[in-house]
Amino acid sequence: MNIKIKKIYNYFPKKIETLTDLCKINKDWNKKTILERTGVNKKRISRSNETIQDLIKGLKKKYKNINELNNCGLMILVTQTPHSTIPSNIHLFQKIFKIKHSAIAFDINQGCSGYLYGLATADSLMQKFKTKTAAIITCDTYSKFISKNNRSCRTVFGDALTLTIVEKTNKKHFLDYSLGSDCSGFDNFKLESNEIKMNGSEMYNFARQSVPTEVEKILKKTKIKKEKVKFFIFHQASKLILETLQKSLGISKDKLFVNISEVGNTTSSSIPLAIQSLMNKKRIKKNDILLLSGFGVGYSWGTCLYKN
Repeated sequence: MNIKIKKIYNYFPKKIETLTDLCKINKDWNKKTILERTGVNKKRISRSNETIQDLIKGLKKKYKNINELNNCGLMILVTQTPHSTIPSNIHLFQKIFKIKHSAIAFDINQGCSGYLYGLATADSLMQKFKTKTAAIITCDTYSKFISKNNRSCRTVFGDALTLTIVEKTNKKHFLDYSLGSDCSGFDNFKLESNEIKMNGSEMYNFARQSVPTEVEKILKKTKIKKEKVKFFIFHQASKLILETLQKSLGISKDKLFVNISEVGNTTSSSIPLAIQSLMNKKRIKKNDILLLSGFGVGYSWGTCLYKN
């Protein structure tokens, strides 16, 4: 049994925050220098009284009825900023969408690699239980835990929700996965006293040193040459990290997907947002190969090759 991505939906909170707004508040910030490193001009952020519950309600209001949800035998919600700790937030999602049928449903607490963990988990469980359709939801409201004077984080992170529908198919689309973690980065990105704190230089070093190795490893294992990959879709961490990975791996600019300027770093939602954008613009054709790579907090990482 094999699975494929059928469709991706998204929702963004309505509030927009620009780098110009932040620089007006923080007079000592150099807009040009920050933009050169982050690449983020603006992003959507949640209001102080909003949680992922509001993002889920926003998704329902935007699309009214998402018919595929009525047949999902598996539902996974990826978040690190839950609306509730008990019960799992996927049940809140089911409640809002009035999904009453029985389904395997649970949360995954994972950050920027979360989408890859969600895909790999869905693939495995769908094969085990012969599930025909599954839903993977990614949603976070990091901005609620980042002060406006927190330069390393506030200038980068935006909030978003995505819903990916995957379904059973005869053709093999997910060619291979690679997942991993390294607890040496435990203290370099964490939530303390209701504030997200990030050691930016160490997170950069982790991405620079680890991601190219993981990419080369999966390409070698599957015997796929870099030239055969249509798009390299990395987690949209920052402009600096994306440019570093591009140079390290020798990727041409036309193969590197970048959308961080308008939405920021949306953690586990960044990769599905990228895939959705390419699909909507019809830039992905039949048999095109995509390399997906998520990495960050933990440290944790996930990589996969997907053939459309």
